[in-house]
Amino acid sequence: MPTKKIEQIIKVPGKPDVIIRLARTQDMRRIQMLYVEIYGSSYSISIVTDKERMRSAIENDDYYWLVAESSGRIVGSLVYEVDLHHRISKAFGAVVSQEFRKLDLAYTMMKLILDDITHVKDFVDVVYATTRTANYAPQKLTESLGFVKLGIFPNTHKVQENETHCLTAYFTAQAMSKRRCRPRLIPEVAPFYEIVGRQLDLDKPLIKDVQGDYSDHKQKIPILPFEVITAPAFIKNRYKKFKNSGFFEHIVMPFHEPNLILITPDQSTEVYLTYNKKDKYSVVVGGVSAERSFTVVLESLARKVSEMDMAYIEVIIDSYSPWLQREAMDARFIPSAYFPCVKKAGKKRYDCIVFSRTFDVLDFRNVKIISLYKNFLKEYLKLWRENYIELVFKSEPR
Repeated sequence: MPTKKIEQIIKVPGKPDVIIRLARTQDMRRIQMLYVEIYGSSYSISIVTDKERMRSAIENDDYYWLVAESSGRIVGSLVYEVDLHHRISKAFGAVVSQEFRKLDLAYTMMKLILDDITHVKDFVDVVYATTRTANYAPQKLTESLGFVKLGIFPNTHKVQENETHCLTAYFTAQAMSKRRCRPRLIPEVAPFYEIVGRQLDLDKPLIKDVQGDYSDHKQKIPILPFEVITAPAFIKNRYKKFKNSGFFEHIVMPFHEPNLILITPDQSTEVYLTYNKKDKYSVVVGGVSAERSFTVVLESLARKVSEMDMAYIEVIIDSYSPWLQREAMDARFIPSAYFPCVKKAGKKRYDCIVFSRTFDVLDFRNVKIISLYKNFLKEYLKLWRENYIELVFKSEPR
């Protein structure tokens, strides 16, 4: 990546200037103090809490870490991670000290990097972010920058209480021109596609109502006997040599480095995940399996991570494999977001669908979301009721 240089001075009448610039390693302690000021001890993103990971990110060309400084104090922070090969970026960790929020620092910092990586340097086609739902501000911020609303992550994190996050993304004209059109979707996914499609003027999908081996819910799903590997160095080195195969070729999980392997004793199924013990969150990054049923693998994964006290597991599947979408639903993974152009394969960009399964009682009491996200939540809850409540009544003997 060419040398990064971003700096802007914000004039504040009667007060010291605020300088927006790239973070330096000598800022690390002050950056951590800012996050503690806003979140207390509950912040769970390791790139902020782990000093060595923070140092690596600040020094790494794959990251843009911006800070806002006033009178020697760090009053704002924002991170963009960039994947040049897949031409995708993720924005996260936006935080501004309470007394500086009237200056629109978060907007300015996000726009500075967004413009640089999408238009000035043309590094990426897609930039995405997840926003917290404790208040409306993060959702309105991304909306004001031209980000499209893609869905929700229901009860995705559990720290002090359950947290639901929103998914949003910015698409360049290049992203849309490279997009593989005419996705093939099962009927349950169609409403999510329609909500996104109206924002981006997407083509009509092909609806395929396929059925799987366990779709009638009469057969018991067999469970694979997974063993757990959590050795960090071993996992990191093994994953470097690893290549997804079978149905795992149809999944994607950007910017997640696995820290957990679930493997069967005969090593015929090996699945890589990222998990966070603090907020009880886990996602499927990749895998290989001799098992022909994706339902069996996903149900087995769900059982195992639940035993490990995880509250949530997620998998992102491409939008052109309706049989896998059905098999995910047969394992009671519910769609909650539709993500166009997220996966790069050759010269094309592929749409994908976020499927998740939560093991705790759904709790949306503290969720504040703007109108379009409510539509995603309604569709999610409809499917959740059908698969976790109404299914029981349908199976009652007459």
